[in-house]
Amino acid sequence: MAHLEQLYSQIKSAFEEQPHRFFTEHDIHSELTMITAELLKKDGTLTEKTKDGYMVSRIHHEYPTPFRCLTGEFQFKVVTEEEFKQEKAKNPKFRARRGWIDFVILNPYFISSNKLSIVSGKRYRSFLDSIAGQRHVALDAAIEIVYYPTFDERKQVGIMKRRVQAAKQDYDKMVALMKFPYVGSIPFCREAAMLLFSNTRHSGELASMLNMISLDDAVSFHTIVKR
Repeated sequence: MAHLEQLYSQIKSAFEEQPHRFFTEHDIHSELTMITAELLKKDGTLTEKTKDGYMVSRIHHEYPTPFRCLTGEFQFKVVTEEEFKQEKAKNPKFRARRGWIDFVILNPYFISSNKLSIVSGKRYRSFLDSIAGQRHVALDAAIEIVYYPTFDERKQVGIMKRRVQAAKQDYDKMVALMKFPYVGSIPFCREAAMLLFSNTRHSGELASMLNMISLDDAVSFHTIVKR
């Protein structure tokens, strides 16, 4: 199943047909979850049991990245474990935390071959220790969503710029996710996309601002606007 292709097609149609039905990014997340759940139910693959016997959903929100990063001021930088140790030695107060992925579909074989503590991503050290023994991709798909909603005719350039800056930061995070050194030729994530939604009538200005984002073949980028 080509997850991203099907999900993109359906969420794009839903937004283009009724763009003002969505007030927040969470509304879009909910719609995407319903679409994904229906697709996986048809395959009989919505849930899977972990190695230690816990039944879990393959769909999750705010899934942790497999790396630490710095994200201040709309910037993004991966911090390797070696860099983290070096900075920590120089400054005990140094902090570099993991990021979060808006929406993921876990790989069923990754779930069935690992304990819940690894599958959930909640135990970072345990995850790092498990990498050498992994035999399957962790994520079949990962999606970041940014929404620039408008509820009147104003352009609101400042808000538009901040949403585009957020999209750039999230996009860079997704590229890092796809290039994360996992196990040999096995990727951590099979496919990833950045979806930017907007119901603004000022789509030309939005498109111009999006030029600040440098695209990478590893992650697809889609702008979805009202018709």
